[in-house]
Amino acid sequence: MFNIFHSIALIILLQSCGQSQGENQKDSSTKKTQEETTAILAVTGFGVDRTNISLKELKELYCKGEVYVLEKSQKRVSQVFSCKNTKILKDVRDFAPIAKENILLLDLENTNPQFKALSVDSISFFQNPEKYNLYALGEEKKKFDFQSKITKFTLTGTTAITRHMGRATSANGMDWLIANILNEVKNSDYLHVSNEVSAKDNCEYVSGMRFCMKTEHLEVLNKLGVDIVELTGNHNLDHGKDPYIQTMQWYKNNKMQVFGGGLTPEDANKPLIINLKDGKKVAFIGFNESCPVRECAGKGGNSVGAAPYDSIKVAKTIKELKNNKEISYVIASVQFDEVDSYSPTKSQTRITKYLIDCGADFVYGSQAHQVQQVEFYKGKPIFHGLGNFLFDQIHRLGVRQGFFLHNYFYNGKIVQSVPVFTFTAIERRPAFANPEEIKGIKKVIFLDKNLYQ
Repeated sequence: MFNIFHSIALIILLQSCGQSQGENQKDSSTKKTQEETTAILAVTGFGVDRTNISLKELKELYCKGEVYVLEKSQKRVSQVFSCKNTKILKDVRDFAPIAKENILLLDLENTNPQFKALSVDSISFFQNPEKYNLYALGEEKKKFDFQSKITKFTLTGTTAITRHMGRATSANGMDWLIANILNEVKNSDYLHVSNEVSAKDNCEYVSGMRFCMKTEHLEVLNKLGVDIVELTGNHNLDHGKDPYIQTMQWYKNNKMQVFGGGLTPEDANKPLIINLKDGKKVAFIGFNESCPVRECAGKGGNSVGAAPYDSIKVAKTIKELKNNKEISYVIASVQFDEVDSYSPTKSQTRITKYLIDCGADFVYGSQAHQVQQVEFYKGKPIFHGLGNFLFDQIHRLGVRQGFFLHNYFYNGKIVQSVPVFTFTAIERRPAFANPEEIKGIKKVIFLDKNLYQ
């Protein structure tokens, strides 16, 4: 009888999720006047290798009608280039099927992470806004205030400082562990890690699949500047409840916010709400797909742990968040069942698309020890797996490859997601991938069929 009612409830929620993209989803952007100064971006396909275009070439192409312009942005773009262009797209989504071979000009407000912003004269708007030279000035000629309007949120893959990485950290120091990547993440407004390991004072770094970390090594998170800790992972209860509670207290003492797990089932399922620099709010939700090692709160007698995935519960949570006028954007994470594959499982694909159908704006998998494919569904990003961020695996190519994402929020939504590719070094610490390694990663995760729908 329970199964019948559960199935009926799921069908009803699936129907409502299908409607959420139109009826229930709010437009998070507010009306802007033409008088406001804004950046003009030249965007192309997310997986395109090209990174730069000269301002001279861009103007020539625009005035010849050889690049596209978004109708909503045409007035501002024409103001900058002092000419008109008839190669107009009414909707930014119309650019997706042709993005790989083309360039689109539009203003910052109307872009989204499906399209990569090119540097102009080798200067990136997101990395060096002061020197970027493509702005449509407002009537008052005020400069665009990047520092107060753009929030940089960095999303990383799997973290578990244990086993070989723990021993290497004990031998060489915490600064050594993060030396290669520190400068790349320390200036983020919000830095996320998905930490799968609880700490205890007498932890021994031994081989095997039962993980812990030394309490002193939690300080690595402070050294990186971590603000958000995800707790959807499989191994946080490997040594029982006490280390979990102790580690949660450490997060609290060090002003790190958590989601996807908690000290009660209610806390584990509670969304995390963060404030952007422009006053908008973003919600994070996270779940564990199947709780394979009894790591979930409210299951197997556990009172603490990760939030277990349930399709009805998730649909209800997202609907409530989307109906909350204070929330402009919803980011959803799932610790999926692990698979040694660049391709997502059928379950991953089904769940990630379901989350977007229910109203999530950005979806990623937190489980992956090797990178997985990137996909855009209904114009929204799905990062199936970012690979390892801080973990000791080096036994095959896939687990050494990884990336983290710099995501830039403007006006309550992500307008750009920039991957930074990594490769776990033989000495068990992360390093930046070299050009050949980057090429190898892109080849297996940037597939045209997934990027240009």
